[in-house]
Amino acid sequence: MGLTTTTQLMNQDIAKDLFAACERTLAELTAAEQVILRISDAEERSLLLRGLGGTIGEVLEKLRAPVLRQYPALEPAVELGEPDTVLDDASLNVVSQLTSDDIAHIDRALLAECAPSWRKVARVVGAAMSSLKTQFPGLPDGYYAQRVVALVHAANLESQGNLQYMRFSEVRLPQR
Repeated sequence: MGLTTTTQLMNQDIAKDLFAACERTLAELTAAEQVILRISDAEERSLLLRGLGGTIGEVLEKLRAPVLRQYPALEPAVELGEPDTVLDDASLNVVSQLTSDDIAHIDRALLAECAPSWRKVARVVGAAMSSLKTQFPGLPDGYYAQRVVALVHAANLESQGNLQYMRFSEVRLPQR
């Protein structure tokens, strides 16, 4: 029996339990990402992040998405709050000290964390920040998110979702 047939037979209580299990799994995988980002060896960190990204994609595509297709009301409304790309005065002061070479370096680091497949902007920003933490200490994640938006506008990346919120958007290298 295929996945489509299985989800058509799923009752709402089972769907609700499966959705909750997916949410717990994704929360744990997000916690694992933060641990992986602390690995100092870039090659090992990158390999593990790719594996983690594939696992997250499988959970989203093969478990969570079929449940939401059948029962869209299960997806909770999300209070987004202030966009991630908004910077306060202290952050703007740090950003104002960047040179055009610094910005190009940040853009290269962001692009290096992207792939032909979709990746959450939060993941791309977190990995780039980790790789540049000694060169740009105190540079806010919102600025990295702004640079992702600029890279999308320059057609260096493709996007889906709301780029003003890193957790609700994804980017990939352009499909040529």
